[in-house]
Amino acid sequence: MKLHVESEGKGREVVLLHGWGMHCGYWKAVSDPLSKRFRVHLVDLPGHGLSRSWKGDWVDILAECFPCEVSICGWSLGGQLAMEWAWKYPERVSKLALVSSTPSFVMRNDWIHGISREVFMAFHDGVGKNAKETLRRFLFLQIQGGKEGRALLRKLQLELKETEMEELENGLDLLQELDLRTKAKSLSQPVLIIHGEGDRLAPVGAGKWLAENLNNAKLEIIPDCAHAPILSHPDFCFSKLAEFLDGH
Repeated sequence: MKLHVESEGKGREVVLLHGWGMHCGYWKAVSDPLSKRFRVHLVDLPGHGLSRSWKGDWVDILAECFPCEVSICGWSLGGQLAMEWAWKYPERVSKLALVSSTPSFVMRNDWIHGISREVFMAFHDGVGKNAKETLRRFLFLQIQGGKEGRALLRKLQLELKETEMEELENGLDLLQELDLRTKAKSLSQPVLIIHGEGDRLAPVGAGKWLAENLNNAKLEIIPDCAHAPILSHPDFCFSKLAEFLDGH
């Protein structure tokens, strides 16, 4: 199986991964200028955008699509997949950039930097009953804590496309199951962390934890920013990502 991938530019190989229920087009405001300096690959995750569903491990199919050495930039769930990819195939991943990401999306007994299990399960149940309305609620949560509010919501809504219900449920299962704290501590790659100070879905405490526990990480916190800085602050994200990816 091949995922839908849009590739542009020349230079070092950079893979961009989107978040749950989204698609690769959400990266365009950042990927277009990045493609002037790098070979950028925009990926639709299984069952999202133009990619078909996939029964197997999402990280394995991603690694199969990119057998060469790459740098990976992941937003939200995409950041978790990026960490898993770097842990599972360390020889193929040179750098990681984690945008609004977290080692554990859901709160746990020893983890407060996530959403409550009750809120999460409401989303999980809602996907089966009304996937479109559940996605709209998720978009609304993405703007909470930021300054742009309705303008950012309009951007998110304009880009929204149909996602296969089975893969929405599979993605939520991943978000519920993934607890990457132990694996993250063993990652050796340089890591850039970009996090909105007001993020309500992946609180900034998660970004701070990553910065403190990864071996070679730098944290950039954006004031008055929620969960989608690649849309609300694309120039900032491009500048920091280009500087990081260009470094040695």
